[in-house]
Amino acid sequence: MKINPDFPVGNAAGWCKSVAEVEALAKSAAGFIIVGSITMNQRDGNPGNTFNGDPVFTLNSLGLPNPGIEKLEEIGPEMVRIAHEAGKPIIVSIAGFFAEEFGELAARVQRIGFDGVEVNLGCPNVADGGKRKPIISYRKQLVEDSLSAVFNYTGGWFISVKVSPMDPDRIEEIASVIAEFPVDAVVTQNTVPNCLDFNSDGTPVIQTPDKLGYAGGSGKQIFQQALGQVQQWRKVLPEGIAVWGVGGVQSGEDVERMLWAGASVVQIGTAYFVGGAKVFGDIAMQYIGFTDN
Repeated sequence: MKINPDFPVGNAAGWCKSVAEVEALAKSAAGFIIVGSITMNQRDGNPGNTFNGDPVFTLNSLGLPNPGIEKLEEIGPEMVRIAHEAGKPIIVSIAGFFAEEFGELAARVQRIGFDGVEVNLGCPNVADGGKRKPIISYRKQLVEDSLSAVFNYTGGWFISVKVSPMDPDRIEEIASVIAEFPVDAVVTQNTVPNCLDFNSDGTPVIQTPDKLGYAGGSGKQIFQQALGQVQQWRKVLPEGIAVWGVGGVQSGEDVERMLWAGASVVQIGTAYFVGGAKVFGDIAMQYIGFTDN
């Protein structure tokens, strides 16, 4: 199944987890809506200072704060109604802690009535018991196990896979695994892992459970890297798997550059988180003006 919104720009997972946030996006110029990431259980996220920066340079280690799948089953039908009345597809990003969780989450999301699922294999900021969990998308066997579970539990709708940024050899390796499944799209990157900055007293800016201060980097600073990821994924994936670009997009011209690199759809994360849903109207006007020239 394909999702081809009229305006190929919407929000990235991470910043939309309530009915009110869906309502704001439904009223905006965003072409689609992504809810989540959602986990099996409710999560408060990481404690302390977990976000620092602006649209240009941002660090975050939120730790997947979300209401959990049971709460989504309660509020999800209202989210779907709001999005569909606005004529927009609505997708849920899911994050499991092991393969079977991805399968169960996908099945439960499909039963709610959402239009698709984004399988988040690239989150770098998840802690369990005070220790960070491995990034699934860097491990070939974990990718295969997670996607096997998803397709064992569900199918017949839109399924995308979100990964972390990778070197060329690993992109080829992971793409070969993804291509074994009827995946509809690859979302080319989560935040850049293991970024670090310090306060004036030498303590890490971001407070993480393991006290190391590593966080995901985002904002305009990663845009050129994100373009490179899009182009590399487009070159190695089969034609039938779309590329959804994300990372540092701030303007209509940035959207066009993502499309030049090979993306068919573009997600916006940090600019939306900092500026709210109105950024999609600004970017839409810029995009129209840029493409008309």
